[in-house]
Amino acid sequence: MTRSPAVERIIVMVRNEVGVIADITAAMAEADINILTINTEGVGETGIVILTSEDNDGALDALTAAGFKAIIDDALVMRLRDEPGALAKVAARFKDAGVNIQSLHILDRHHGYTTVALSADDRAKAESLMDKESIV
Repeated sequence: MTRSPAVERIIVMVRNEVGVIADITAAMAEADINILTINTEGVGETGIVILTSEDNDGALDALTAAGFKAIIDDALVMRLRDEPGALAKVAARFKDAGVNIQSLHILDRHHGYTTVALSADDRAKAESLMDKESIV
């Protein structure tokens, strides 16, 4: 099976505090790296920032040099019907196959479809569970 192209994104674990986004975006700007997408979530004292850029290796270097703990994650991107239960069917398929979904993000919704980025503990197995036409 040929692996589909993956979306590499950077995951940054931070303290959920004032100024973190300013510091992350400043580190990227100082390295002259454009941010393509950015999502943030805070849970208690912990924050998670997920971003993509035009140069993820350079972004990872810039963020690490600025003192952030960051990793590059290889996400599987899927296109699902935008309807109740579509994501539940995928999650059940993964559960039944013993594949752990480690992160899941809805990237976009339009024209009756939802684009989802998903990371799993076994990417190859996760990809094999999906219909070829649903993998972006």
